[in-house]
Amino acid sequence: MMKFLTLFLFPVFLLATDFSVSTYNIENLFDAKKSGYEYKEYIPNTQSVWNEKMLIIKLKNIAKVIKELGADIIAQELENIDVAKRLNLALVSKKYPYMYSNFRNHSIDSILLSRYPIKSHQVFNINRKFRPIHKVVVDIKGLQVSLFLNHWPSYKNGNKKRMEYAKTLEKLYKKERNYILLGDFNSPLEIDEKGWGKAVNYVSEKNINLWHDIRQHDRYSHVFFKDKNALDHIIISKNINYKEGSFLVFKPKYLLNKYKHPNRWQISQKGKGKHLGIGYSDHFALKATFSTKKIKKAVLKEVSIKEILNTQKRRVNFILNDVMVIDASKYGVTIEDKNRDTVYI
Repeated sequence: MMKFLTLFLFPVFLLATDFSVSTYNIENLFDAKKSGYEYKEYIPNTQSVWNEKMLIIKLKNIAKVIKELGADIIAQELENIDVAKRLNLALVSKKYPYMYSNFRNHSIDSILLSRYPIKSHQVFNINRKFRPIHKVVVDIKGLQVSLFLNHWPSYKNGNKKRMEYAKTLEKLYKKERNYILLGDFNSPLEIDEKGWGKAVNYVSEKNINLWHDIRQHDRYSHVFFKDKNALDHIIISKNINYKEGSFLVFKPKYLLNKYKHPNRWQISQKGKGKHLGIGYSDHFALKATFSTKKIKKAVLKEVSIKEILNTQKRRVNFILNDVMVIDASKYGVTIEDKNRDTVYI
């Protein structure tokens, strides 16, 4: 009897589910029906030649990316529920069984496709002029995960507007335990001299921004002329069991142009001419993998700077004692320990 109980309980104890989450700004996926909310270059059947034929090509192209990305949950944005359904159908056998959308009109907004049941959703309007924040709760084998979908005001709207979003988002996620913040925050990882980036750093401070899990020169999802920026983010609570090293920027060769920038959807005359039926999006998708298994409490280890420099891990839980700052800049500090070893942080 004892043998039987041991064999039965052991696999239950180990039972955990891995699930992947992605965010992808698919750049202006409008339908081919005039509603009055379209951007000028997407008004159907005008000189821009945005029409049903172009829509079918773009649906096919974006569906290819989503299928190869293979995320269990993906946040993106498009014009309305009808085009969202068409995109899902274009995935054929890879289509998602659960979809969230909250279109009150026909303007661009966020949607969520999920392979796990959606339990609830709420919409939080910060400023009627801009997109709301969406909270979608997904049940992943008994683990309730709150996903906050974001598309913050763009650079030209100023830091003040984005800080309104950052502070509202903070109030929302503080009420949660297992949460993932994702989307196009229009706020880069690095803070520039004008303060661009402060808003997303405000949100990242007490959470984990997964951009820090990859090398610095790879930290970008969007290129404006030659400026590479990490505008899209996946930011997680410290209670979520993230699979270390799984965060990635999805950029296979076909998504790169000759400059290694995003192979975006092409419109002639620098975006003012005709749709050419070529390309994908001006953003790369981000993806990360998590587990429903509970996180073990980290045991902090006291180490020297030399040991830190020799470790191959990207994310660590170490304690440094008896160190001093010997140099500082606006980007970080250089510290030294009693062995006279130094490291830049």
